[in-house]
Amino acid sequence: MTVHGSTATRSKNLRVLDRACVIVRHHITSTYPPGAALPSTKQLALALGLPQKHVLQGLLRLNSSGEIALHTGNRPIRLRTREPHPRDRALQGAVRDRIRAGRYQPGQALPTGLLGDEFGLRPHHVQRALRFLTAEGTLRYQERGAHGPGHYVPARLAEDVS
Repeated sequence: MTVHGSTATRSKNLRVLDRACVIVRHHITSTYPPGAALPSTKQLALALGLPQKHVLQGLLRLNSSGEIALHTGNRPIRLRTREPHPRDRALQGAVRDRIRAGRYQPGQALPTGLLGDEFGLRPHHVQRALRFLTAEGTLRYQERGAHGPGHYVPARLAEDVS
């Protein structure tokens, strides 16, 4: 019975946290324009009437999705649409350069673990950076790629060949 009660409590806590994250996201996207600096976690918690730890989790989720930038040496900011996360720019530039130089060939899966190690990024941050490159067409995500699910270099376009 303890295990069942523990599971139910954990499930309820996750629902509460998910709801808090939705509130934080809605507040930020409706109150702060793209490019704006955000208040501190403490200030947001006071404004929203939420525990600071729940607001922090909401901010961390927004940071992972690339909607805001935390830990950039300045105050957190709301990113503009199609603006890369500041921490992802070096990895994104290196991937573009490596594709242009032929180091990554069409059809090749990107070595995401190695890229994370090289650039000091956690796996979810590497995925955020690669999602951006996928959205701009530099990469393609394939669920059933030759080497399993992952980000692949697409076949070169006709204008790239000439």
